[in-house]
Amino acid sequence: SVFGIISVLLIGVFVSQADTTLVFATYAHITSEFIRMGKGSWIDGSWIVTSFGLATCATQPMYGRLSQIFGRKPILQTSYLLFLIGTALAGIAQNMVQMIFGRVIQGAGSAGMVSMVSILLTDLVPLHEVAAYRSYVNVFSTVGRSCGGLIGGYLTQTIGWRWAFIGQCPLLLLSIVLVWWKLEEPQQNVELKQSIWKKLKRIDFVGAFFMSVAILACITAFDLGSKKASTTMIAVLVAIGVTAGVFFVLTEKFWAKEPVFPLELLAKDAVITSYMIIFIQTGIQVSLMFLVPLYFQVTANASMGEAGAHLVPAVFGNTLGGLAVGAWIKRTGRYKPPTIFASLSAMLCFSLLLTFWRGHTSTAGSLVIFFGGCASGMANSALFVGLTAGVEKDQIAIATTGLYLSSNISVVAGVSAASAIFQSALRANLHRILQRVVDGDEIARKVLSDVAYVQTLHGPLRRLIIRAFVASFRR
Repeated sequence: SVFGIISVLLIGVFVSQADTTLVFATYAHITSEFIRMGKGSWIDGSWIVTSFGLATCATQPMYGRLSQIFGRKPILQTSYLLFLIGTALAGIAQNMVQMIFGRVIQGAGSAGMVSMVSILLTDLVPLHEVAAYRSYVNVFSTVGRSCGGLIGGYLTQTIGWRWAFIGQCPLLLLSIVLVWWKLEEPQQNVELKQSIWKKLKRIDFVGAFFMSVAILACITAFDLGSKKASTTMIAVLVAIGVTAGVFFVLTEKFWAKEPVFPLELLAKDAVITSYMIIFIQTGIQVSLMFLVPLYFQVTANASMGEAGAHLVPAVFGNTLGGLAVGAWIKRTGRYKPPTIFASLSAMLCFSLLLTFWRGHTSTAGSLVIFFGGCASGMANSALFVGLTAGVEKDQIAIATTGLYLSSNISVVAGVSAASAIFQSALRANLHRILQRVVDGDEIARKVLSDVAYVQTLHGPLRRLIIRAFVASFRR
């Protein structure tokens, strides 16, 4: 049955999404361990996270075209295998270089583990039912992201962080076996009689290379810009990204017989609109998820676990929004009203945040982020249907990977932008508020470098610091 096949595919979705937050919870501990061992102290620990995201973005657009050339099933299994190898390498890594190498391979596999499931949905079910099945994917993604941090933190505290990676391997092996056993290749998606050599000749290697370089250079430049890195380095990366982008456009337009990403797709209203909306919506959502725990750590002296618990309403909203839109589209066949309602829900969320979050937010007050999560869940389900309805059947796979690329780039851009804007505003507010306080500059430096320091403050000074934080959040 279709539901049975989708159930098999959802195991991989769960594992790939759980790994994301699992690493958020463990990378600081991993970095500290390698530093104590003297194996990688010169590498910023955040690259354990960043390398994964860069690899995902660089390889994401290729899965659509490759699935057309080689078939859905082999490419899905390849993505599982890459993720398995990367996970195992990360689990046995002896230094930071090995860890980052494993994370890069993981990221390349993760790019296909979720997007290929969405592509397969369009092969297996009618368009008006895609949103309903897509909502199940969204539920497993949300549950995976919700459980990952808890599992990673628990394993790290009990038997060690390595088991947080190695423990995923049996599930990944099970997924590979089940896909091989249960999933049949949709015949219309691949010319099965072609030889491997002919299939390899169809791959747009040049276009894929220039596209990957352009994506990596621009995202890295944006990320470094948020961290106040060398202006020269950022300028060089931007120049490389723009140059590679120009060569990519020329390759796709005049040379590639089967472009890795056909430029004419961007001329379709359904495609460009979906990409823009998902970029904005995802960026808003990840910014919210990034800042909310920090807000409660500062204003309520909450621990990391308590602060993270305040994200539960958003997680629940994301799940409910996706399910509701899936049911709506299945019944009515209309996807535009949910897309509009998602934007209104996001606006409501941030209006309520600006109105009520002023430094003394209760547990009930934190429920307002439910509307932000709901907006994200609704948008993801509705936009996918709108995209697939607006392109030809043979373009769905490539257009889908482009949608995921927009979302993944937005994650990096959203966190970087939110961090840069918040840090800049906080630095200015601290300077203004503490300019008449004894040792104000030293206090500001400690506040900017360590949130735990804020939790040790008391009395009037703590109230001043909270005022600076709240003003920066509202920025």
